[in-house]
Amino acid sequence: MIASDTFTRFARRMAATQGCPYMVIAETPNPIRDLGPEALRTRVEAMLPAIIDGLTLPPVEIERRLKDIARQQIHPEGVVRSAVPV
Repeated sequence: MIASDTFTRFARRMAATQGCPYMVIAETPNPIRDLGPEALRTRVEAMLPAIIDGLTLPPVEIERRLKDIARQQIHPEGVVRSAVPV
């Protein structure tokens, strides 16, 4: 998944509701709307390692790398709400 940093936590929570809490998210700084081709290219190049990991790593390795991140983003400490357990 690709998301700007403003929407990463929301994206993780939505993925978790669909049974994919360990979705690899390639993140770029917000905003992206008014960026020119060269600036977009720079952003894409920065996201390539995450994209390649998401496409090539075994699911067990992705889960190992993202377990703590997913837990914190889906169930932030001190925040009470209904969500899918991780």
